[in-house]
Amino acid sequence: MAPSEVELILARQLADGLAVPVLLVDGRGDTVFFNEPAEVLFGRRFDEVDALPFEARTALLAPRYADGSPLTIEQLPGMRAMRERRPAHVAFHMHGLDGVLRPVEATAIPLESARGHVLGAFVVLWAQEAAARVPPGAA
Repeated sequence: MAPSEVELILARQLADGLAVPVLLVDGRGDTVFFNEPAEVLFGRRFDEVDALPFEARTALLAPRYADGSPLTIEQLPGMRAMRERRPAHVAFHMHGLDGVLRPVEATAIPLESARGHVLGAFVVLWAQEAAARVPPGAA
């Protein structure tokens, strides 16, 4: 097993245990995993989708700013985090695989090997309507 595979497996285990929606992408931007809380945002269970190539995911989810303009590949938080090798954050709307348009925020953290190779990104998602339902001081 290659070191990068081990690191992505460990990232997947972490994502699987979290209560917040998480998307894990590889160094190309292909979907490696999304956890159960993210299934609500994506409108489909991960085991129904499995690995999803970057191009297919972006075509299906059609990420857009609130004004309707599409996010370019360079503006997607996971791609930005990997390219800039630092966390990236963006608020946007996406269509779930169930056809529902959802406002979300995403913060991506680049995943790097101990030798400095970019392996992918760990993307934490937050549904904006969920944030609006949290009473002040409850977080």
